[in-house]
Amino acid sequence: MNRAANSRTLWIILSLTLLTAFAYSAVGDNEFVSFDDDHYIANNPFIADGLTLKNVVWAFKTFYFANWHPLTWLSYLTDVTLFGLNPRGSHLTSLLIHIADVMLLFICLNRMTQRPWQSAIVAALFALHPINVESVAWASERKNVLSTLFWLLTMMAYLKYVQQPRIKWYALTLLTFVLGLMAKPMLVTLPVVLLLLDYWPLQRFDSRSGGVDLVIEKVPFFIIALLSGVVTVFAQRQALISLAVTPLKLRLYSIAHSYAGYIRMMFWPKGLTIFYPYSGDMQLSYTLLLSVCIVGVTVLAFYKRCRMPYLLVGWLWYLVTLVPVLQLLQVSAAPIADRYAYVPLIGVFIALVYGLAALELGRPGKLFLSVCAGCVLLTLCLLTRQQVSYWQNSGTLFKHAVEVTDNNYVANNDYGMYLMREGKVQEAIVQFSKGLEARPDNPHLNFNLWGALVFEGRGAEAQQYFLRARPFWVNAGEASVYKMLSHALMRQRKYDLAYEYLQKSLSLDPKDAVVYDYLGLTLSAQGKFEEALMYFSAGIGIANNPWELYFHKGLILKKMGREEEARESLEKSLTLNPNSQDVRSLLNK
Repeated sequence: MNRAANSRTLWIILSLTLLTAFAYSAVGDNEFVSFDDDHYIANNPFIADGLTLKNVVWAFKTFYFANWHPLTWLSYLTDVTLFGLNPRGSHLTSLLIHIADVMLLFICLNRMTQRPWQSAIVAALFALHPINVESVAWASERKNVLSTLFWLLTMMAYLKYVQQPRIKWYALTLLTFVLGLMAKPMLVTLPVVLLLLDYWPLQRFDSRSGGVDLVIEKVPFFIIALLSGVVTVFAQRQALISLAVTPLKLRLYSIAHSYAGYIRMMFWPKGLTIFYPYSGDMQLSYTLLLSVCIVGVTVLAFYKRCRMPYLLVGWLWYLVTLVPVLQLLQVSAAPIADRYAYVPLIGVFIALVYGLAALELGRPGKLFLSVCAGCVLLTLCLLTRQQVSYWQNSGTLFKHAVEVTDNNYVANNDYGMYLMREGKVQEAIVQFSKGLEARPDNPHLNFNLWGALVFEGRGAEAQQYFLRARPFWVNAGEASVYKMLSHALMRQRKYDLAYEYLQKSLSLDPKDAVVYDYLGLTLSAQGKFEEALMYFSAGIGIANNPWELYFHKGLILKKMGREEEARESLEKSLTLNPNSQDVRSLLNK
């Protein structure tokens, strides 16, 4: 019997692994995107050198980018040590962690409930639902899959402690919990989830004590969670969005819309994307209706708790684990995000799957339910493959966001910036203008529209947008403003004036590799190749990832007829950025 059970477990694990790998098979071909990946990895000077003692110390001390998650930084450092700054390595690592999450979820549920098929379907839904693509395909969300790995390891260790109540298993449970918090503070609600698991399926609640002993048992977990919360608020204090930008009333309304929104996205995963702006339908009447529905489901689950305890546990899992990301303390301009549902929807999956399996349907009914489950999983698998394709690069990502949302000023801005880099200035102007229709005072959009109009020679029209962008270029600093102005002048082929501004920028910030690159391009456009090479070489010496500098240097060397040196420079560029088709095609000529 044990041999048959072990064989079935291995078969389920293998099937889950292959299905997940198939659904995400294209993720390794995706690039880093311009939404946080530059800050986390591509342009992070501490990540570029990989695992060194100095960088390990930095990972534990830093609040860089408004986060304290040393284990996440260590995972990026390991990626760079193994694969360099190659997005394929980062994406495949995240996929492997997601697969590990899937396997652990199945194993943990199976051991706790002794119901392998229900556990397998819950794990499959978690593995294949397209709402989880953001957590896996976005390199910046490594913290999400990594912290969930420790979340599930904590549950496994806790199960061992319940089965064998020894101090070593309690200590292991506490250790994995702390490690998870060091990957992402999302685990602050895990002590409550452990109490829910005590109720079902572990059945540890004693009617005489009322569970007080179980709460006392979790006190060290609650204390550590509180400390983690304090550290998180301290780390994110400068990133917090003020009530003047997003009023308290809107945030409170957003709670009901968020709880209902993730359920809608679970059942109807259409239009999933990187950024969701605040919706215009947050009226009091609609918000109250959603609140009544949420309370109604909670009451029903509580009413059914004796016969169907998994309904209550799964639903409360969902309600509790979403609390840290309900944006009452707001650090994101978006009220909801796909990545926030990665752990919470596990609870809904448990309630649905175990609830449906408990229905007395008879053999034909159960066969029909099995066929439906297979069709749902196949559909989700195909939807996930499609969702992964949207993460191919910044262009595909933000183009999709613009297409599936309304008034998405963030997507308009980022898609416009991508179009500018591709030389499609007219299309970029359209995107910046659409973004300003939703947010007329947004400084980033105003500045980018100014730059695009200047490039098109529409300086008089552009001036108004430059003035509206004052908060952006004031905060950016004088050196950055000179650099931005010079870039616009380069596009107008006003190279002498661009050179003058670049020298001013360089005097204020001599370690900006982009300025060296611009100087090289400005000089090479004037035929001053030897001087240009000097600036490219200087930039290579200080850049985090100098693939563009090597590329531009190779272009100039090729123009100068120094073919062997040009090829060497281009090969270095391709090594640093294997996805660059421009470098590859030039090498193949």
